[in-house]
Amino acid sequence: MGVGLNTTYASLMTNAITNATGSGGEKVFCGPVDDPFFVDLAGAFDVGNFRPGGNGTNPTKDGLARFNVHSIALNIPIASLQKDGKTAEMAVNILDGDFVIGVWASASRKQMRTLNNMGMATASGNWIQVSRLGMPLTNEVVIPVGEKDRWNYTNPYSTDNTKNDLSFAKYFMNPELALYMDDSQFGTAVPSLNALRIQKHSLGSPRAEDNNPGFDFRNGKAGLFGLKGTPAVTGTALAESSFGPILLPNAISPRAVDLLPIFYTGVPNLPPYQLATGKMGNPLAVGKPFINNFLATLNDMLRLNMAVPPTPRNDPNFSSLGLIQAAAIGLTVAPFNTTANLEFIPNMDGFPNGRRLEDDVTTIELQAVGGLVLAAIGLWYDDYNSNGSPVTPNLVNALSFSAGPTRNDTTFKAGFPYVQTPWRGFDYTIQPRF
Repeated sequence: MGVGLNTTYASLMTNAITNATGSGGEKVFCGPVDDPFFVDLAGAFDVGNFRPGGNGTNPTKDGLARFNVHSIALNIPIASLQKDGKTAEMAVNILDGDFVIGVWASASRKQMRTLNNMGMATASGNWIQVSRLGMPLTNEVVIPVGEKDRWNYTNPYSTDNTKNDLSFAKYFMNPELALYMDDSQFGTAVPSLNALRIQKHSLGSPRAEDNNPGFDFRNGKAGLFGLKGTPAVTGTALAESSFGPILLPNAISPRAVDLLPIFYTGVPNLPPYQLATGKMGNPLAVGKPFINNFLATLNDMLRLNMAVPPTPRNDPNFSSLGLIQAAAIGLTVAPFNTTANLEFIPNMDGFPNGRRLEDDVTTIELQAVGGLVLAAIGLWYDDYNSNGSPVTPNLVNALSFSAGPTRNDTTFKAGFPYVQTPWRGFDYTIQPRF
């Protein structure tokens, strides 16, 4: 008898949800579903030559539209993941560091695959890791081509520095993609990234006679290293007694101060990693808190502070730009920008503080490489005049940048497992384009 006849796949999905025996409410779903990820694959593989606007002959297209994937979805109560078994209601506040978790997954296959004369395959040998994922797009966006295979088979927790994530840290301190956001390098080679231009004299004086060139975050430049060990960083995460040795390692690793913690440690609720709101022009001062997903480990994991409440999908401020949009709201939208107090800002639960299915991780990561996080904490873009508004054309360009498709090609379910039913195998309806 055929499985699933005289029913709908939606019903099959519902019936496939399993409650873990003797558990605290965990649910599991396994099965084929719509691929929830969306990205302009052609643009991504063309050296980041994305097509955010598109045109009649070269349209923006979700390269994963109408594709299905096999998914394992887990619904796990917060108390089962929190180290002391606490619920979210028991958190000290919405950025309680005791509620931070880190997640990564790997895929392995048998070492040998043998074909007989009938074409039948037999797998044998040891299990070998061939892929892993923590922060989405780390391997695709940050790790260079020649290192991608090594990245896939390494273990982020290995004690051998040649086989763990520490050996890849240099690629976050000077990301290869940043070269295409720097006109002194290859900035003119990829027109679709024109809106993203890394700060080369942030907070510098426009007058040469003032001898204040500002802070340069282009690859190989000093970034904030000139402040290392000075009274200016006392009481901040950049102090030598804190995380200064990691965040300010030398005078040629400028992005150790922002991209490295985003991908490798999570971001602590310490200055300078707070919004510029309330800083009175000093990026190292205490500002408005908006993230704490810090874990004291140097490795690639998707980090999430479970104390942060979810943003309702019907909230008018809900955005696929995740923490980028939370920062923009905290800087520019009343009443959030009228106080430096800790409060929930819509999308504080968005990527890279966890990852919602709706989050446009491609755009967010490219904006981060382009220096938008630096701007959010008060290290404004080069066209900022200290007497004017920090919402400059360069900042608006970065906030308006899109890597192409901004949402999935179909809806998401309102309840577990949230991913949508798979597409029919022979449904050739034209793919929607966004």
